[in-house]
Amino acid sequence: CGRYVEIWNLVFMQFNRDAAGAVTPLPKPSIDTGAGLERLAAVLQGKVSNYESDIFRPLTDFASELCGKAYGAAPDSDASLRILADHGRASAFLIGDGVMPSNEGRGYVLRKIIRRAVRHGRMLGLERPFLFQMAEKVAEQMREPYPDLQESIGRVASVIRHEEERFAH
Repeated sequence: CGRYVEIWNLVFMQFNRDAAGAVTPLPKPSIDTGAGLERLAAVLQGKVSNYESDIFRPLTDFASELCGKAYGAAPDSDASLRILADHGRASAFLIGDGVMPSNEGRGYVLRKIIRRAVRHGRMLGLERPFLFQMAEKVAEQMREPYPDLQESIGRVASVIRHEEERFAH
């Protein structure tokens, strides 16, 4: 109903479930609060959504500039703009940390993230590669806390652009 916003949830990690479905206790059970940086930033800034915080809003605004669609104008285009911001950010950090698009493991997740963003870009009218520009914006925005990303942005943008072109082909 929009009345409540979840900012904290407890996840009790106690068991490992293998491919066959067998459950075994973890050697070191733990608890994850689920209270991520984005959630806390949104709360501290009085925002209802992570995407309204100063972490994501510059990226949704940049995505809006790229496609010429105003953020806040329509629910469908807003969802796509948020996906461009989120997936552009995730792709930049994953590649910056050494993950490369591939057909297995983390690389497969990265490839799916990039391709989902490209698909939503197409829905917004972006027919040319664009996600690499989102990565450049992420690196610029995060240059102080993550200088390594800024230093490797040429490689990161090149990998993303190549994957965008490969998917378009």
